[in-house]
Amino acid sequence: MESIIKSIATLGCIGYLPAPGTMGTVGALPLVYALSFLTLSYQIIFVAVIFIISFFVIKKALPSFSESDPSQIILDEVVGTLITFVGISYSPVHFFVGFIFFRLFDIFKPCGISYIEKLPGAYGVLLDDCVAGLFANIILRFFLV
Repeated sequence: MESIIKSIATLGCIGYLPAPGTMGTVGALPLVYALSFLTLSYQIIFVAVIFIISFFVIKKALPSFSESDPSQIILDEVVGTLITFVGISYSPVHFFVGFIFFRLFDIFKPCGISYIEKLPGAYGVLLDDCVAGLFANIILRFFLV
């Protein structure tokens, strides 16, 4: 069971590729595209369910790693990417700009995101990406107006 949990948290081999956070974000884009066909209410429900599942998967996977926020765990990037695109209509330009904003917020951790990352365990691993996704979503909306 431990290997299954670890495989889900790392999205199989994707978490072991170079630039795993970016690869996890790219890996989430087909799911984001599918999400774009749902109404806003269903998007929110879907992302909430994925968030809850991800929290428990990450919590169970963390003891398998020596770091507090291992780069191989990229399920948090998937959640952050989904949050970036909630309520955003599909277009290749929206995907590209949202992708860039999410990666910038996730990498540089401005606006207090770095403090959230310091929360213990799965909270810090997951919530910093959620806040990065929320900020990216808000900024992306300004570009869509």
